[in-house]
Amino acid sequence: MLKKVVLGVLALMLVGSTAVFFWARSILAHDSVRAQLAAQISEALGQPVTVGGIGAGIYPRVTVELSDVTIGDARQIHVRALHLGTDFRALLSRRIEHADVRVDGATVRLPLPTLAGTEGPTVGSGQNRSESPSYVTLVSVDEIILRNVEVVNSGRTVRADIDAVPSGGVITLRRVSLAADDTAIEATGEITSLTGPVATLALEAGELDFDRLLTFLSEFAAGAAGQAFGRGQNRPAEARASDLPSTKTNLTITIAADKARSSGLVLDKLSGTARVTSHGATLDPVGFGLFGGRYDGRLDVTLDGGVPRFEAKASLTQVDMAALAAFAGSADTISGQLSGRMDLIGSGSGLAAALDSASGRARVDLANGAIRNLNLVRNVVVATSGRADAMRRATSANAGGERFSRLGATLAIADGQARTSDLRLESPDVELNASGSLALDGRAIALAGLVQLSQALSNEAGRDLLRYAAEGGRVSVPVTLTGSLSEPAVRVDIADLTKRAIRNKAAEEVNKALQRNLGSLFKRVPK
Repeated sequence: MLKKVVLGVLALMLVGSTAVFFWARSILAHDSVRAQLAAQISEALGQPVTVGGIGAGIYPRVTVELSDVTIGDARQIHVRALHLGTDFRALLSRRIEHADVRVDGATVRLPLPTLAGTEGPTVGSGQNRSESPSYVTLVSVDEIILRNVEVVNSGRTVRADIDAVPSGGVITLRRVSLAADDTAIEATGEITSLTGPVATLALEAGELDFDRLLTFLSEFAAGAAGQAFGRGQNRPAEARASDLPSTKTNLTITIAADKARSSGLVLDKLSGTARVTSHGATLDPVGFGLFGGRYDGRLDVTLDGGVPRFEAKASLTQVDMAALAAFAGSADTISGQLSGRMDLIGSGSGLAAALDSASGRARVDLANGAIRNLNLVRNVVVATSGRADAMRRATSANAGGERFSRLGATLAIADGQARTSDLRLESPDVELNASGSLALDGRAIALAGLVQLSQALSNEAGRDLLRYAAEGGRVSVPVTLTGSLSEPAVRVDIADLTKRAIRNKAAEEVNKALQRNLGSLFKRVPK
């Protein structure tokens, strides 16, 4: 008996489900409903919408199944399958309420079409309501789930899965998963306007391609703004330019990544806040670890004819100069801990192009390092003395390169060159004050200045030299520095040194003569 009851219930459920299915199909799977839904979505978005096919399902909810959906005059958005679930009781009144929207497979091509978004006409407002008994009104959407969405721009593709909840003109992004090449990003946030778009997002990533992210955001913003209102002539009258607000692109994005790559650099613990507008992207503040040190400041990136243009204002602290030089292709040339400030502008999609175009000012200070092959002490001592013991002292002083406790300069940067008037090197054995220029890639040096030996080395240089080439009791020698960072060349200006020696010798003789004459004036007269 029980078995018959169970079979009867199952049969009743099957019949009921079948009846509901065919009833749903009779209401939903009509070409007229397909056209009406396309018109209502078009009215809501302010863009032409086409729906290729329509069907119906009943599990787990009564569902309208749309296929081959396109949005935009140029079909910028194409949805392969769209499932629109609704409450059964609402469907009895031919209304789709509290719907859940699921997209399986879509392609979005930038630039985006201009969307009316949350400021546009209300979904299902009935502006163009048909009196057909098969008419179905799309009233409200409670949840949007997007799977396998591809955003394509300039040959680059970003794949996305999105879970969103629209409410009161705001779309809350509960979860966004983005993937491009070997980069994966998780995001949350809110979209307050689709016409800009205007949104606040938070991005987190294990590893991030920073350059691609900035370029994508800049191009996304420029593309979104590039579609002026009113450009689509086939959009519904309710959504034309005269009726839509001119909201501009404004994305605020907080970014956090364990590691990031930029122009071949590996950045640690990247964090920052980006503001993306139709003009580009601004990161303020932005900070990250770099070669054992830290970069903190502001970075603006814009696209000018497709070429990224940057403006950077930042400070550097405790950067390993040896690692930085090795990255720049000048390994084993210079060491020390670099700190400084910079205010630079430039353009280019790579580090070399950015260096060639960079201009602005910077202040750099290195502590406790060495410059390989510079040999300031050796060149000066040998040129001014030639004594074997002085040679040994100078060679010992230069073991491992010209060591310094401090090396600093204020730089004016332009045309791939850094020009300075206050370069100063300090060490226990020597001080250098110089001016001139250095190539940013380290391949050319053109400096001239004055080297002053320590008191100990000045004494070893010889009494005559100390008497005739001294300034303030220490040997001071004019030098020029040429060559490159890897192979610097030091030349002592013997002619200038000789002139100064002659001048000092003449001054010494004058002093002697004055002393003799003064002595004769006070000599006792014999009785």
